[in-house]
Amino acid sequence: MPAEANKAVSPLSWVVITGLGFVLFVAAAVVLMIFSNKTANLSPQVYFFLLVFVALIASGFLFGALKAHAKYNGKLYNGTLALGGPAVIFCLIIYFGLKLSPVADSFDVKFVVFGDESKNELVNGGLLKVLFNKPDSARIENGVVTFNEQPANLLGKSITVTPAVAGYYRQSQQVTIPIDGRTPIELHLKKQADSLTVSGLVVDMQGQPVPDVLIVLADGLYRTNADQLGNFSLTLPIKDGTELPVRIYRGNKLRFNSTQIFSSKVPLTLQLNKL
Repeated sequence: MPAEANKAVSPLSWVVITGLGFVLFVAAAVVLMIFSNKTANLSPQVYFFLLVFVALIASGFLFGALKAHAKYNGKLYNGTLALGGPAVIFCLIIYFGLKLSPVADSFDVKFVVFGDESKNELVNGGLLKVLFNKPDSARIENGVVTFNEQPANLLGKSITVTPAVAGYYRQSQQVTIPIDGRTPIELHLKKQADSLTVSGLVVDMQGQPVPDVLIVLADGLYRTNADQLGNFSLTLPIKDGTELPVRIYRGNKLRFNSTQIFSSKVPLTLQLNKL
């Protein structure tokens, strides 16, 4: 501190100032010790602010008794910086405070699960399986799933997650847990294309199987042939319960023309008309 400033302050004033500084410093230390179990949950910004505050109190306590000085010799970063007095106390508190900053023993991992890349659709339902130190799983509710009280040694580590959600591909992903333990992890799932496997039997008017007929669906968009026993099966890119027009040809003659509802649970029985 400049000599002119020291002369402007009477000894009694310095006693009061340093006494208040000492009281504030002790009070701050006591508060931090009492709530030491909660300091681990402070954000880095808040912790650094409190650290600077404590350092200023500690160094300010000495300004009345010691002279602070700083001297730099050299060019740019290869020079030498010499500090003395309360400035040293300030720097030491900042250094060891950052070095010994509290770390949480556990933290919560939060995932936000989207059904597309645009973040317009949140997934609701299904499970998210996660491989921490041991496998774990939790239900996805309104696009969010949280795993509580995970060990702090997982911060910054890569883990494997596997979504099990109806209508979406079940693909494992590698994700990295944020080092701050607070930022949610975003997952983007890929929807499965609609697919339905249908089967059925073609019979004549007497209910006997009819082999080798041509079955045409959706006005020629899909087609298949019945086997020697009149059975047929094919996979269609449609949803369960879709209604499609069906035509069946025996030889070159149209023997069936109707609309049918397709389901993987109920096989179709298609009866040909008379010639």
